Amino acid sequence: MIKNAVLLCGGNGSRLAPLTNAINKSLINVGGKAVVDYPLNSLKKMGIENVSIVLGGNHFEQVVSYLEGGERYGMSFNYVFQGKPEGISQAINLCERYVGDDKFVVLLGDNLFSKSIKWKDQLGAQVVLDGSQDLERFGVATIENNKIVKIEEKPKHIDQTKQNYAISGCYLFDNKFFEFFKETKKGQRDEFEIVDIISKYQAIDKLDYVINAGIWYDAGTHESISKINRFFYGSK
Repeated sequence: MIKNAVLLCGGNGSRLAPLTNAINKSLINVGGKAVVDYPLNSLKKMGIENVSIVLGGNHFEQVVSYLEGGERYGMSFNYVFQGKPEGISQAINLCERYVGDDKFVVLLGDNLFSKSIKWKDQLGAQVVLDGSQDLERFGVATIENNKIVKIEEKPKHIDQTKQNYAISGCYLFDNKFFEFFKETKKGQRDEFEIVDIISKYQAIDKLDYVINAGIWYDAGTHESISKINRFFYGSK
């Protein structure tokens, strides 16, 4: 049983301005709930008991006030502050002391999944993949013979003859993550890229994947929030 998770709720939410000038992006109302309620519900369905919530950017204190200790979710929350946004893997690394030596889930705070995620029972790393039509917006995994053979971060050109999937914002790692992080360097965006960690698992043949069985949304733009509201309210 996987008990620990890292939920990433940092960043300024600049793509959602002017809403985020007054409210943290995790608390924006989508489908009648705060954005952050959806990934927390996904973690609850996985059986997660302890969640380390990484905060940063604008109005982060609002998230603490809203979520409190996690009692109403049936989980235990602790908070970690990311002083400077240096990438997803750097944010995860801040939580090493909380996840211990166990496997742990990582979920981006603006990712919404309509179906439960079922992990495979094995060591290493797993990523949740989705057949998104906007692959250029995401990291992309290429599948051959039921294995990930190539990983790219927001590729400019995609080989349409291959079986390509978007890498969603949901991952499962073992404790080797933190060893790999020490070996990585910042990329072109001056951040520690999560695809570099995933690639290291791939290099030692310890990377697997789960195909998302439902709808996946990244609630990081006005357009995506509009799509989510249409999904929940059934408007055309």
